[in-house]
Amino acid sequence: QTLRALFQYKPQNIDELMINTGDFIYVDPSQQSDVCEGWVIGTSHRTGCRGFLPENYTERASESDTWVKHREYVLATTPRFLTQTKNEPNEKLNGEVPSSTMSRSLINILPLQKTLLRGVLVMRHGERVDQVFGKSWLQQCLTADGKYYRADLNFPPTLPKRKDSIEHFEYDPPLSCCGVFQSRLIGEALLDQEVTVNYIYSSPALRCIQTAQHVLQGLQLDHKVKIRVEPGLFEWTKWEASKVIPSFMTVTELADASYKIDTSYRGYFSLSSLMPSESYEEYVSRSSAVIKQIITACSSKGVILIVGHGSSLTSLTRPLIGLPDRDSSNFAQVVRKIPSLGMCFCEEMKEENKWQMANPPVKTLTHGANAAFNWRNGIVED
Repeated sequence: QTLRALFQYKPQNIDELMINTGDFIYVDPSQQSDVCEGWVIGTSHRTGCRGFLPENYTERASESDTWVKHREYVLATTPRFLTQTKNEPNEKLNGEVPSSTMSRSLINILPLQKTLLRGVLVMRHGERVDQVFGKSWLQQCLTADGKYYRADLNFPPTLPKRKDSIEHFEYDPPLSCCGVFQSRLIGEALLDQEVTVNYIYSSPALRCIQTAQHVLQGLQLDHKVKIRVEPGLFEWTKWEASKVIPSFMTVTELADASYKIDTSYRGYFSLSSLMPSESYEEYVSRSSAVIKQIITACSSKGVILIVGHGSSLTSLTRPLIGLPDRDSSNFAQVVRKIPSLGMCFCEEMKEENKWQMANPPVKTLTHGANAAFNWRNGIVED
């Protein structure tokens, strides 16, 4: 059976399982006979860890939510990104010829044009440390005198210097080491596809800044293109657990920490204009305004890369292609399924101010979880 976590649970004992809201947990009914009432023992799909968890923190997952796409093969002699244009006959979508009854929204998901005018690539940030180690990740990495140390190889070796307290990283977490690798790999894949990135915008969140930096390094553009930090790209503030806007590193601090920041850029939205616990209407209005400002400012041909959050993929692209805002009731459900470095792509059409969805220039990145390992367990101890 597969359960879905309704709430976050932080272990109280060493044999209990850490779960975050939305996690899937695999439970074998045949192994529950010796478990205390109200508890189950299961394995987290996200981390691969196994342990006890309270049953009333979960619900039975619907079958469709647990489907997993394991692998995809594309049989072509040259990259589709470079060779096929939208005017070719018998154009295929994921290997199938679109029927005449296919909806307009699906027909418009086309391969990228060979002669691209402008493109907008919206990308979620890479894996963040609290995604792996939970909201209390920072406490795991502090010595008795408050100094940071690397408690696991997936924690960053160091944290960038900031003038205020190190504790602010708890609400503005960095990428994990796997997140750094993911981001650079995406940049290298974009380079392989000869994608020309002319502009790059980032949310002020540290995880987004770091993702942008490592994508640029993979593209070998980190000495040519600078990151424009745009506060208006921050995620829906209602989702901030602290109920306040996080204290972000300043542009000066980011530049001093060797991030390739455009210090001359002035955002369309100021940090002070971000409202805690904003309504859904306020969030989508902010997103619509900022994407229009970015498109207006970036007039040259090529790709505009935007590094934001899971919510950015829908809130930035739908107004661009002329679709109405997604209903707030299913917005969170859609966003929850967007993985680290999930991306979508819009390309400009020949008609002025017209955009359409297209296949992203690179494939998605899929990988499995790697659970924490203590060599004593099962090796030298019974």
